[in-house]
Amino acid sequence: MKLKLSAKLFLAVLTSILVLLGAVIGSEQWSFRRGLADYLHRVEIERLGKLVANLASAYREEGGWEFLREDHHRWMELLRQSLGNGAAGSEPHRPPPPRGSPARDHEPSHGFGPPPDDGPPPHHEPPPGHGDPLGLIDRLRLLDAGRNMIAGPPWRPEGGETETLVSVEVDGRVAGWLGLAPSGLITDRLALDFLEQQAHSRILVLGLGLLIAVVASLLLARHLLAPIRRIAAATRALAGGHYAARIDVSGGDEIADLGRDFNLLAKTLAGNEEARRQWVADISHELRTPLSILRGEIEALQDGIRTVTPERIRSLHGEVLALSRLVDDLYQLSLSDLGGMDYRWESLDLGELVAEAMADFAARFQERGVRLDDPPQPGAELAVLGDRRRLRQLLANLLENSCRYTDAGGSCRIQLARESGRAVLQVDDAAPGVPPQSLPRLFERLYRVDASRSREHGGAGLGLAICRNIVDAHGGTIGAAPSPLGGLRIRVELPLRTGGAP
Repeated sequence: MKLKLSAKLFLAVLTSILVLLGAVIGSEQWSFRRGLADYLHRVEIERLGKLVANLASAYREEGGWEFLREDHHRWMELLRQSLGNGAAGSEPHRPPPPRGSPARDHEPSHGFGPPPDDGPPPHHEPPPGHGDPLGLIDRLRLLDAGRNMIAGPPWRPEGGETETLVSVEVDGRVAGWLGLAPSGLITDRLALDFLEQQAHSRILVLGLGLLIAVVASLLLARHLLAPIRRIAAATRALAGGHYAARIDVSGGDEIADLGRDFNLLAKTLAGNEEARRQWVADISHELRTPLSILRGEIEALQDGIRTVTPERIRSLHGEVLALSRLVDDLYQLSLSDLGGMDYRWESLDLGELVAEAMADFAARFQERGVRLDDPPQPGAELAVLGDRRRLRQLLANLLENSCRYTDAGGSCRIQLARESGRAVLQVDDAAPGVPPQSLPRLFERLYRVDASRSREHGGAGLGLAICRNIVDAHGGTIGAAPSPLGGLRIRVELPLRTGGAP
């Protein structure tokens, strides 16, 4: 089953919160139990004070530990008197009688032998642990000064456990040791009740944390996915042709950057669509003008309104040539846009190409009444790596543009130079000039400045667009600026030859 991104994000956030919550509660519980165990152990050590004092008193009166080595009941009696609440409250504590006294010879201690016939009823030992909430009795043993066993259960350490030893001092010297084995369980009723209360609190906290985690995960998933859903909806609208779709962007994270990139993409697509529509409209208009003239002239000849004369035939031929040039320019431009223009790279002298192009256009400039300056002399060969035919086409378009749009009596000047490892070609012509706002658009397809360079001069506004594609293919740059002669300056920069093809 494939999960949606919202489900994946929800599960990821929820799992992370639950793992963190479980780790916090688990570590807190472990730390709490360890701290409680340490606290209870300290309580046990403090409760041994009375037992230590009783053992020291018995040792002093008996003169040693021999009275306890084989007397288990005496050991248990001392433990219950010192530790057991029930036993301790049954009778007041009194030290055992000294060895050999009449009381010891004729009156047995509690828990030893049968009582006399006329004595009180027998006293039964309470069960182990009675009145001992911490379970100390079963974990205590007595060692002599050399740490040899005297009384109590044997202790076998397991898992690295350590026994706590409390010294029993008599008259300033260590007479023995009281050993306390560690307890693996918490047996104190108050501690157990407290642990149970803490467990209930943890369950409540865990349930509340689970609820908060679910709500927080849902809100976070919705918050993070909301802009993605908006981007997805806008993308579908964009794919459907609605190029005006935009996204409200706020913030500076990656999703906001994605929204800004989407808006830029939508703006670019809208511009491309507008350019495509304008391109189709301009081409239709350019084709319609010569076709309308041809149709009108031919229909007039067919209807006998006009007679067939050499002048009319030349006029029709001129319109056909203009239409043919337009189709050729469109074809060349489409080839350059698709990267289909073929280039044959070779080492060429740019100055030689300029001189040849100027020689070809000398008669054309003279016919228009425009002075074309002599070919420039750069002083050194400007070797570039390029295609001869395409560079001749570039120069022909630039010279044709200047010849066509320069007023009679004006001039055209070409300059060649070497600047920073690049060959620089500048073509300046005289008035009329180009408005500054129109300069950046001169290299657009079918763009013409209607005020000064209108359709009446001929051309379809494709020459400079083709020039830009040729220059780009040669790794150069082309730009337009006002000319000092009063017209337009076209500046072309081409890299000088340093190696293979661009």
